[in-house]
Amino acid sequence: MSPPRRWPLHPQPGPLEALSSWLGRLAELYEMPVHDLLRHNLGLVGLTLSDDLDVDPPMTMLAALAEKTGVDLARLRSMTLAGWVPWLFDRLPVHAQDAQTVFDAYVRDNSVLFARKAQAHHILRFKPEWAGPWLFPRPALRACPDCIADPDRGLSLMWRLALMTSCVEHDCRLLEISEVRAARILGRDILREPLEAPRATLDRYTHQALTTGRVALPGRTVHAGVWFRLLRSLLDEVSLPRAPKAPTERPCCSRSGRPLATRNARG
Repeated sequence: MSPPRRWPLHPQPGPLEALSSWLGRLAELYEMPVHDLLRHNLGLVGLTLSDDLDVDPPMTMLAALAEKTGVDLARLRSMTLAGWVPWLFDRLPVHAQDAQTVFDAYVRDNSVLFARKAQAHHILRFKPEWAGPWLFPRPALRACPDCIADPDRGLSLMWRLALMTSCVEHDCRLLEISEVRAARILGRDILREPLEAPRATLDRYTHQALTTGRVALPGRTVHAGVWFRLLRSLLDEVSLPRAPKAPTERPCCSRSGRPLATRNARG
């Protein structure tokens, strides 16, 4: 008798759940590491795993997972960052020599506050190199303290991006996942910090874009891909330095003869 093609236990992934999170929950059911689950139970010979399963894993691996679990291949692809091209990203990865071109196309082609010609042209000099919109310079993972307390819920793929600052379901700020887990191990209470109204509204719009593909703004509805680029452009524009003002002459000393350097520095 041939072995069953589908694994007997295969919980469905949660909304916006990261692939690594879902695989972790799946491997835990079979009491084995994720590495062993993928290496020895997919029927693939010579499978080379990527360093980060949430970025761009091999399509052969995703196809095998779809066969073993019954989860649609497109759904599995959307649980990775590469699955959000071209909605959220123009392309991945962004190589150092292409960073300026990708930045200008994603951010500077969409004007929100200023005319395009009025924007300053910034040459990217970030260290480490700019990896693309919404990606942290270094690996980071945040979590909602209420979501992570539920063993049947996974970690959202979007928690690893600089895209949202709160959990819209529990109305609390995202925290570093290491802090949340350490507090749980030590039995400490976690301070849940609500987000101020303007930023919470932005997060709700972004969550709407991620889950429905569109954002219902006051007056019009825009496609999710437009929303992500407009939001990134707005963040860039509010960060642009103001034009330098002409220096104002100030007396170097007061009437008493004491220097005014401290006061001038504060100005």
